[in-house]
Amino acid sequence: MRYPVQRNAWFTLTSCFLFILATISCSFADTTPSLKLSVLCDDTAVSEMFATEHGVSIYIELANGHHWLMDTGTTDIYLQNAQRLNISLQDLTGIAISHGHDDHTGGLTFYPRLAGKPPIYGHPYIWHKQYSVKENAPVRICGMPYLARTYSSPAFKPVNNTQKLDEGLYFFTDIPREAGNYQPIKSKFFNEDGTGPCPIIDDATLVVKTPQGLVVINGCGHAGYMNILKAITKEFPGEKILSVVVGGLHLKDDSPEILAKAVAYTDTVKAEGFTFYAGHCIRDKAISYFRKAYGEKVVQPYGAGTIIQY
Repeated sequence: MRYPVQRNAWFTLTSCFLFILATISCSFADTTPSLKLSVLCDDTAVSEMFATEHGVSIYIELANGHHWLMDTGTTDIYLQNAQRLNISLQDLTGIAISHGHDDHTGGLTFYPRLAGKPPIYGHPYIWHKQYSVKENAPVRICGMPYLARTYSSPAFKPVNNTQKLDEGLYFFTDIPREAGNYQPIKSKFFNEDGTGPCPIIDDATLVVKTPQGLVVINGCGHAGYMNILKAITKEFPGEKILSVVVGGLHLKDDSPEILAKAVAYTDTVKAEGFTFYAGHCIRDKAISYFRKAYGEKVVQPYGAGTIIQY
């Protein structure tokens, strides 16, 4: 009679052990991020250990284990800061380019250092030469540098409109521009004499679908903040925006009317737990306005070295 008792005891202990393991596994699963973003390049940094420059580069880790890079900054700083964060850029699934300006594409000059030779996705117009012409300032070529073009062109894959790049990852470009909606395209021209205004139609935004909502990852938002969000919500009707991670938006000098419209529209599309991260060419005025509307915990500036998890 002792054997059945021992067997039942063993069975009970084993069941308890398996239950504990399952509970621990579920606990780990619950804390595993569905999306992780690491800022490799920005105009500011979270500490002195990270290099800075005028530019944007964001490392994206998807829930399926694939790794993407959005933009490459101006120089090789994104490579330096990746090392400081112990991030390997040798297994990238792909690189998505938000638009052709040199502060987003200059780092492609160092594309040969990426052993995996990942494909590069962008609007076909990222190759167009472009000039920044401003009063009392020298004319500046602001398109993709020559060596960046040379090294990256064999790996380039053109994208128009909206395209799914990976599981839950979408590329939005050719975004419709509604009359009356602000779009930061001032001072950019196809010609160095200030003729041929450039609409920057290559402007693109990445969207990642998470269980909590949509995460919008923006380069500079030349298509216009409201135009971009409207295009996204039209593509995903009924889904809310969990977070906006903006490399720019060029909202630093905007009027209160423009900012008020941006906040009012955000109110209609934001999900519960909404967050807004701001860097690069969006600065104090816009951040202060959004913070007044949503609070300091929701609206946060970021810099090189920032890690965001969802």
